[in-house]
Amino acid sequence: MVLEGIIAAMKVMLQKYPSYGLHRFCLEHIKANLLTNFRRKGLKEACQILGTELNQTKYWNAWGRINELNPEAAAYLQQIDPTMWTLFEDGGHRWGLSTTNMSESYNNVLKGARHLPIRAMVESTLEKCAYIFRRDRPKINACNTPLPPHPMAIYMANMLDSTRQTVTSWGDCFVVVVCGAPTTAVWSEGLKVKLKSKPAPSYP
Repeated sequence: MVLEGIIAAMKVMLQKYPSYGLHRFCLEHIKANLLTNFRRKGLKEACQILGTELNQTKYWNAWGRINELNPEAAAYLQQIDPTMWTLFEDGGHRWGLSTTNMSESYNNVLKGARHLPIRAMVESTLEKCAYIFRRDRPKINACNTPLPPHPMAIYMANMLDSTRQTVTSWGDCFVVVVCGAPTTAVWSEGLKVKLKSKPAPSYP
């Protein structure tokens, strides 16, 4: 049997082994296909938000933004099952991964081994994995934070930013105050209003 394309291969495999996994689309490929058919500034960024957003209100706002930019692009994306490429509709099966970068990184480890005999393939895989651990062990031992340097820097920046914010509740309304100035009012229904953080100029 000769199968044409990854989608056909995955369909046959999951029919035969339904508990072996799930098929999902890479968000980078979705964006590339979208931009091949539709050219509009801001469309790529809106599609990225749509594919990675977990908040319901922001998710539907992203759909609205794409529809504003290009209704035909929104119709094109609506033809693709959202469970296949959006984290919001995924049901948590992707563990927050929206692209194939993780699997492609592992493919780089195995590059060159696919045409080897079975025993040589196993030995090559073991040696390459062991080499990566040996190479990166000094960096791992030198890391004295719970996270690697880059995500730790992002975490600390967010922590610092959070210390400058407070949230006050009045019934079903929550007001976010940054450095003493109210910036955003949020209602329980999802309505959000951006408030002026600076006083309006006075005129004589």
